[in-house]
Amino acid sequence: MSKTEQAFSAIRWNSLITFTRVILQTLQLLVLTRLIEPADFGVMAMVLSVTAFIQFFADLGVSTTIIYSQNISKQALSTLYWLNVGTGALLSVLVWFLSDTVADFYKTPALAWPLALAGLSFFFLSLGQQYKVLGEKRLAFKEISISELSSALLSTSLTIGAAFFGFGVYSLVIGVVSLALFNSLFYFLFARGGWLPSLTFKFREALPYMKGGMYLLGTTLSNTLTVQADIIILGRLVGETALGFYSVPRELSLKLMYATNPIITRVGTAIMANAQNDKTLLRRIYLSTILMTSSVNFPIYGAMAIFRHETIDVVFGARWAASADLLGVLAVWGMFRSLGSPVGSLFYGTGQVRMALAQSLLVALLIVPTIYIGGHWGTIGAATALAAFYFCFIFALWPFVIKPLTGAGLWEYTRQWLVPLILVAIASALALVAASPFELSLVRLVVGVATGGIIYLGLSWFFNREWCNAILRLTGLNKRLFARQA
Repeated sequence: MSKTEQAFSAIRWNSLITFTRVILQTLQLLVLTRLIEPADFGVMAMVLSVTAFIQFFADLGVSTTIIYSQNISKQALSTLYWLNVGTGALLSVLVWFLSDTVADFYKTPALAWPLALAGLSFFFLSLGQQYKVLGEKRLAFKEISISELSSALLSTSLTIGAAFFGFGVYSLVIGVVSLALFNSLFYFLFARGGWLPSLTFKFREALPYMKGGMYLLGTTLSNTLTVQADIIILGRLVGETALGFYSVPRELSLKLMYATNPIITRVGTAIMANAQNDKTLLRRIYLSTILMTSSVNFPIYGAMAIFRHETIDVVFGARWAASADLLGVLAVWGMFRSLGSPVGSLFYGTGQVRMALAQSLLVALLIVPTIYIGGHWGTIGAATALAAFYFCFIFALWPFVIKPLTGAGLWEYTRQWLVPLILVAIASALALVAASPFELSLVRLVVGVATGGIIYLGLSWFFNREWCNAILRLTGLNKRLFARQA
């Protein structure tokens, strides 16, 4: 199988698990918003803001180093595995003892026990992380997809069941911990490719990879601060209830991004690693990644922004009406933030860990005061500040990152996402007109999304043909079309 066919096969399997996971997570969110109070979502958002930082220490930043390293010994892999497991266990214990202190910081006593229990996920994650990374390196996304699909099904079932029986915020904790446990179990069963770490622990063998990992760890922590800064700041400024109304549309926006982007970026990192010495090929791969990312994400976020009231009413229910305008602004934020994900693939695929660290630190330093200033106008102010920041960010990327690494011109780069943006704007306006005669939220949403989707696809066929051809090839429809024409 050629590299191209391997990539498309990997994307197909990645797409399968990603879309299935989106369906499960959306179903879970839809059910839980009817069973759990907004304040519980606020508490869980605080829990995740803490665990999001700490979980990366369990990996020590070496996962991506393993991917782009051409040769790595079995002794080094075994040492790294046991080092990660030991670190994961240590972090779980650390979170347990610090849970009361974190609850005091947020002025939310109800946070302590959920956080302490959620900390168990660090140990469970560390048990299977290396199996997943090695599977990604050899593009074994079929096995990884089977593992993650099995985990998602079990975790979602447990979470919804716990919420139904009145566990409140603890049902969300059960979801986090069980997902980590099941992922590691199924990575071991399906994705390890025959690899088992030995009982070897030779620190010198692992040290070179840990040095590179430290840059990646710093980058990941900075990126996590960038993602979680709004939750941390708003948790102090507005309290758990207002944070709950903010965190639910925010989570929906992030879920869509994390659902669609990894389909391309997880595979893109491995492909860019193979092309890191060919700048022309690297430029073509990166620009194609931007085109695919924007062409898929923009219409979804555009529909969310235009039909924000209908989405909230249908998906979450009337008691979440206060989140509607937040969803509209956060959809714009998600749209432009999604363009930053391929940059990570570019950095890690080419081994530019120092540049990645510098970029992520700068973004973190700028975004914290941005959110703090916006937060003085409440959650809507913080969301607006985030959207404005990332709109400026996509332009700032070009002279400092994209041009030096790929040689792509400004218009060459901008065109990849500007064309889908214009098509989405036209399709959204016509969708809004088509839905205007109706009053029922569900009918407006169905008519608007169907109309906008058809118009967007039609416009894309004439003005974004490269993306259409890629989708046809990805789904295998191009072969069927050619067979009929023959």
